[in-house]
Amino acid sequence: MYKPQFQYTNGIVKSLMAIEKYKNTVEMLPLPKDIEKELRKEAKLKMTHYSTRIEGNPLDLEEVSEVIMKRRDRQGLQAEQEVRNYWNALSFLSTSRRLKIPISEDFVKRLHSIIEVRGSGRRTEESDYRGPMRPGVLFAVYDSVTGQPDYIPPEANDVPELMKSFVAWMNSEEAKELPAPIRAGIAAYQLLTIHPFYDGNGRTARALATYILSIEGYDLKGFNSMEEYYVSDLQGYYAKLQMNLPVLYYNGRNDPPDLAPWLEYFVLIMERAFQKVARIAQSKYTYQIDPRVNKLGPRELIVVKLLLSKNGDITPKEIAQEFNVVTRTITEWAKEWMKKGIIEPASGTERIRAYRIGKEFRDLKLSDLGYVETDK
Repeated sequence: MYKPQFQYTNGIVKSLMAIEKYKNTVEMLPLPKDIEKELRKEAKLKMTHYSTRIEGNPLDLEEVSEVIMKRRDRQGLQAEQEVRNYWNALSFLSTSRRLKIPISEDFVKRLHSIIEVRGSGRRTEESDYRGPMRPGVLFAVYDSVTGQPDYIPPEANDVPELMKSFVAWMNSEEAKELPAPIRAGIAAYQLLTIHPFYDGNGRTARALATYILSIEGYDLKGFNSMEEYYVSDLQGYYAKLQMNLPVLYYNGRNDPPDLAPWLEYFVLIMERAFQKVARIAQSKYTYQIDPRVNKLGPRELIVVKLLLSKNGDITPKEIAQEFNVVTRTITEWAKEWMKKGIIEPASGTERIRAYRIGKEFRDLKLSDLGYVETDK
């Protein structure tokens, strides 16, 4: 079974901690459904545009959006078909996530078949691995400027066993014990190293990493897109993938090298992408929220949410249970809340047995706080 080699560096650990911070920020910010839908669509467009741009697709983001909106199947220019294919692949991954489809060789082949479908006619359900080249032809990844091989992958007859070993590792307990960002980074690297298909390996590897992150809850509600950062630093992206290793697979890559340089780069890009998403989510959240709500502190926000959810009076004991404190503590906090007009007594004046929301806040709805109201 494939066994990746790496050591945690200070850079990797720092980025993993930052990723968790930004992930929690996004998860805790409630946004209206229309805003979430807008952010997910924008992220999906960016993933489609930038992942195909890495492979030389000339369409810009606006053109990609127009192609997707046409909803035409396998018609038009090859560049249009490429972006439409990748869009469909991301939809396939979204469905697979909902259905909890595990990663297998068949899954990878199916994903690739969607990414690489060409021309008219019936789609193949799964791609085949690449076969032997004709005599005198070298299968390699070539430098677009010099024409020299950048990387010579393993021979075709070794691909099936390498893929079997790789997928077995991805489903192993050893792999599942790793942080999801590390596992996704390793998966992207190893699929590119094996290069199991004639074309589309880069897009398939990035899509596979996206799927691993999404099933582990690291897709930031579908708002995340790392590919644009790769495009902004393509030379760095390729250099980190190469890690100064020999061009020929059998000269050092077959004995798993230390992946720390690549993983440090992968999680750093992920950190920057997550930071951007967190900022956008925070901006959308602040913009959408009622000005009165923006003045509320964290505890006050919880109390208002609780009162709006109850749609009536609430006892000090119920509030105490929400904060996991004793009732006496709530009585003290309530004095400040009443001064601010957030709450007012619902029964009694000296010994208050229940509170209701203050007059200034009485017309608020949960959606004004950024929470999605329960569908009826």
